[in-house]
Amino acid sequence: MSLRSLAQELTEPHMKMIGGRIGKVPGLLSELREAISGSSDTGGSGSTSKQRVLVNAGALDLLNEITETVRTGYADRYGQGAPTLDTCIDAIGKSEHPADWESWFTEKLNWAKSEIETMLRPKKMRRLDGIECPSCTQKVFGAERETCLYLDCWIDDDTAKHITEWEVECRGCGTHWAGVKEMKWLIVALS
Repeated sequence: MSLRSLAQELTEPHMKMIGGRIGKVPGLLSELREAISGSSDTGGSGSTSKQRVLVNAGALDLLNEITETVRTGYADRYGQGAPTLDTCIDAIGKSEHPADWESWFTEKLNWAKSEIETMLRPKKMRRLDGIECPSCTQKVFGAERETCLYLDCWIDDDTAKHITEWEVECRGCGTHWAGVKEMKWLIVALS
């Protein structure tokens, strides 16, 4: 994806395939800011008084990290103080850059896009309860005794990936497996 396209996807409304249909979605930074402010919720009794979640700290931390990274890069590249995050990204996307800066900005904007999408639209993962991780030999981890292994086997809510595209991650030790050759142990454990 080009630097210009990445900048547009982060800052401007754009067209995107959602559930098999193409629709207009807001810029990813707008969605992230919306996630920071939380959501309104009427109580279970249906009353009209609304309770509001004040702040989503994870989303706020991510926005601050993206802002710091992009504004620092902008200031280093242009040798001047950085304006707002959106203005920096727009300017970066519309400008010509030397190859090293083009590569650096593309990497950072791809990272920002990926982090925002992961936070806002986490993958549907299947927990693999009772299966031992071949790397750390744990089935559960942490004080909460959370399941270690999770299988990424879904394209969307209704469509499964082909077995050759499955991926497994261990949240206990961070190991990652992909493809049938790396996951023979999983096929044996599931059978």
